[in-house]
Amino acid sequence: LRDGARVLVPVHPWQAAHVLKQSYGAGPAAHPLMSLRTLAMPGSVHVKTALSARLTSSVRDISVASIAASADLSSFGARFAARLDGLLHVTRTLGAATAHSPDLAAVLREAPEVYASPGEHVVPVAALATTGLPRSAAWLAAFARLALTVGLRALELGVALEAHGQNLLVVLSATGDPLRLVYRDLADIRVSPARLARHGLAAHGLPARVLTDEPLALRRKLFGSLVGGALAATAGSGPALRRALDAAVPELPRT
Repeated sequence: LRDGARVLVPVHPWQAAHVLKQSYGAGPAAHPLMSLRTLAMPGSVHVKTALSARLTSSVRDISVASIAASADLSSFGARFAARLDGLLHVTRTLGAATAHSPDLAAVLREAPEVYASPGEHVVPVAALATTGLPRSAAWLAAFARLALTVGLRALELGVALEAHGQNLLVVLSATGDPLRLVYRDLADIRVSPARLARHGLAAHGLPARVLTDEPLALRRKLFGSLVGGALAATAGSGPALRRALDAAVPELPRT
């Protein structure tokens, strides 16, 4: 976003009033998404704004380092997703800016809906429980199979996704079948340079904090978020999750 030569940094209204404590000109019309600080704007664009308040486990500002790494992470996301045969899309970062402060920064990303074909729709995994779809044991097993296939294949390549219910979205057919996944916000993934190298991928430009070849750290990142978070919440109970995993795991690809 620019005004002539000036870069415009989108600011959340709460941040302007309570942290920056000054008024700003009105920006484009937008509405908040599940994460509160991320806003949907016209033109299939989402903007993640700095919100210097503790929401769930963390203060949701945006570090200067995250802004600096955003372009390299976005490019990397496209490269590794291309290895997954169309089962995973990673939303691209369209731009990022900071006023050299975590309190005044923003990231513009593609809206996940751009990866839906006509008749399909995209749903955050955290919202699946409201749809009634997970009440079908067959549907839940199919979704678990898709999510685990993508997660394990990415892990084999060297990428451990933080696949919780807000970062992970599912593309559904017109009849509700889970077809493929969309992932947004690569800031907290973990990447194994050694595994990447075995598959002809490079970790050049990625921030040091996301790099690790420690298998336990990679597995904890993926399974803690995907199984303990996204799949468990979608299933709604331990027995339902167990049944879905029992049905899905035997059909997973060997990795």
